[in-house]
Amino acid sequence: MKHPAPKELRIFRRQSPVRVLGPYQRAVIWVQGCEWACPGCIVPESWPAQGGEVVSIEALVSWILAQSNIEGITLSGGEPMLQASALVTLIDQVRKVRDLGVMCYTGYTLQGLQRQGTAAQQELLNCIDLLVDGPYQATQHDNLLWRGSRNQKLQLLTSRYQSCLEQSLEEGDRSAGLEFFTSTDQEVSFTGVPEKADFRQQFEAALQAKGILVKV
Repeated sequence: MKHPAPKELRIFRRQSPVRVLGPYQRAVIWVQGCEWACPGCIVPESWPAQGGEVVSIEALVSWILAQSNIEGITLSGGEPMLQASALVTLIDQVRKVRDLGVMCYTGYTLQGLQRQGTAAQQELLNCIDLLVDGPYQATQHDNLLWRGSRNQKLQLLTSRYQSCLEQSLEEGDRSAGLEFFTSTDQEVSFTGVPEKADFRQQFEAALQAKGILVKV
């Protein structure tokens, strides 16, 4: 018996356009809920399964399609594979209207998902063009393209980003940098993969000393 398609997704936040979490400009969705609890994670606020906010997939699809200046979507977290079925529905609905690429972060390894992943997780793999796999390991933190530690791999699941990735790595396997955003109520947020493992702590301390709230 086929289960009905999910109608909601629990997310930590969303941002668009973002230039530092994948090829070209992207709409990024950070899902809520993660069981890895990697020491040194830059967004531990995304761990609690009941945190964040519940948003209808219909609303997220409309938001993505309203971003006229993006080439694709990046799924981060949290752990996207914990909401695989909802993300498959999201991607399917978006791609009925626009052919957007999909990049995804996961603490699972590609091999592990292929061998032992649920049906929904394997279905999500089939929707992904570029996967960053493996848990973040603070002891292996390095200045790398779109990933934080040396154990994490850039896995091409389709040929969509092959030439872009090859060109980017030829120019140097290093961080794409960070993007900073400010709000009207004096909050500062940032996104991207920092070069240094303790960047968030240092950044927050420096801004809080000046009375500025940091939001991730």
